[in-house]
Amino acid sequence: MGAERALTRRLASFFGSGPGVRIGIGDDAAVVDARGEQIVLCCDPVVQGVHFLASAPLSLVGKKAVNRNLSDLAAMGATPDWLLVSLLLPRALTAAKLQALLRGIRAAARAGGARVIGGDVANTPGPLVVTVTACGHLDTERAMTRAGARPGDTIHVSGPLGGSEAGHHLRFCPELAVGRWLVRQPQVHAAIDVSDGLLLDLDTLLRESGAPGAEIDIERLPLRPAARRLAGGDLNKARQRALGDGEDYVLLWTQAAGPLARGGPLPLRARQPIGRVVERRGLWLVDGAGRRRVQPLGYQHRSG
Repeated sequence: MGAERALTRRLASFFGSGPGVRIGIGDDAAVVDARGEQIVLCCDPVVQGVHFLASAPLSLVGKKAVNRNLSDLAAMGATPDWLLVSLLLPRALTAAKLQALLRGIRAAARAGGARVIGGDVANTPGPLVVTVTACGHLDTERAMTRAGARPGDTIHVSGPLGGSEAGHHLRFCPELAVGRWLVRQPQVHAAIDVSDGLLLDLDTLLRESGAPGAEIDIERLPLRPAARRLAGGDLNKARQRALGDGEDYVLLWTQAAGPLARGGPLPLRARQPIGRVVERRGLWLVDGAGRRRVQPLGYQHRSG
């Protein structure tokens, strides 16, 4: 049936929209009007064998299940409030391991300022699956979305990239404070969290914005030390990891050229652009050797 993004577009067409829906299927989260307030909703699972190995500590699995969703809220500029948790538990899962999983969920919820208020539990002969639905709110009139990038915008990321498999994919913290600050900056035009890979998520943002293309200054990519380590010290391989490894859970955004407001939680390095949105169609890497076009790198779930 094609890749995940094609399925998402079909789902948006199939289910449509309706009264009170400000942002529907296709962004990091949905935004709805509820009695005069803008409520932000998202839902993501973590599946053993897909998002974590069976050997992973279940306290970290619980944290990841929550933090994946809080990262989506961060990309919209939202504040978390409530969580629903659905657990599909293998029959062989021990009480001690279940307790570790629950402790991780509770710890991540508390750290993000949210509270678990319900959900469901069932047994399964298959792998462990933890699905979290997050509900938050906006303190601003607008939400950041994947639509809005335009040629001339600069491209930024809030943190280093690559090598997430070395442990970052379980230990990351959602950039909630950064998201709430960015949404208040009128120069910020579009945003997404980097979960599937920098190039793939940037390509998604461009498509949703109707923007032709983008250039990335590969020498400006902030590299996580694990990217260098897993690349055996090879800088080019480390940069390839930064472009496509995914599960970085930093924020990627575009903004009108020029500085944002002083202060705030944004790291100094994140104020320096890694590229720009351009009129030239496609994704391009730029370095001292020139410019070359590349395909979107990253992870896509299959839909069939």
